[in-house]
Amino acid sequence: MKNEVKRRELDINQFELRFRRRYILKKSLNMLGNAFIAFCGISSILYSVFVYGSSFFDRLRYMTFDGTIFTILVSLVFVVVAVYEAVYETELTYRNVYFLRLSSATTEFVIFAVVMIGLLPIVPDNPDITSYTGFMMHIVIPIVAIANFIFNDAPLGKMKIFEPFNGTMFVTIYAMIMTTLFGLGILPPEKAPYSFLNFRDHSLLFSIGCLIVIYIIGYSISFLMIILNKHLSWIWFADLHHLRKRKKRSSGNG
Repeated sequence: MKNEVKRRELDINQFELRFRRRYILKKSLNMLGNAFIAFCGISSILYSVFVYGSSFFDRLRYMTFDGTIFTILVSLVFVVVAVYEAVYETELTYRNVYFLRLSSATTEFVIFAVVMIGLLPIVPDNPDITSYTGFMMHIVIPIVAIANFIFNDAPLGKMKIFEPFNGTMFVTIYAMIMTTLFGLGILPPEKAPYSFLNFRDHSLLFSIGCLIVIYIIGYSISFLMIILNKHLSWIWFADLHHLRKRKKRSSGNG
């Protein structure tokens, strides 16, 4: 009986120790991932302005540029959040905080998807993926931001069908501003960063169709990432499952 009690205590202590270490590791990597995203974003902006010679305000026409700035700000916030969670071993699972991170990840996924579509020969766009700025903003940051969200963010409970629209927050704001600026002629057509914003050379139907497709993609991506986050964020603790079962079994025999 004494041996059984000792084994039970050992199983429980082993599970709790490993879980705690894994949790701190997860939060530490979350912090490092966000710091890496912020570094890549800031360095790519500085490269674009000071090395490549681009105008900072002129580059604000591009969703990639604006989305990178948005992701940098979100990542800097979540560096602090991850440190707080690791130190106090708690989860900040406020819905608005979750949706902020979801919006950043969705934005980066849309950027990546638009770039991949833009590389197709039937699309008139020519996205840059060879320069330092282009490679960071179009490839590296989206991949790291998406992976960081899916594997490191604490998922929420059951959501209503319209709540994934929160993930398209940034995309919606950008589309509304740019469509207004180019639609009213405040910005000339030749400044259009994407072909569907050029209302002079393309029909209104083409532009509306492109915006609808992008928005549908954004919502679908947001919904998909919520599902992936819910099922993959616990992969950090998958190998502890047998210890948890032993803990429950021991508790039941007690």
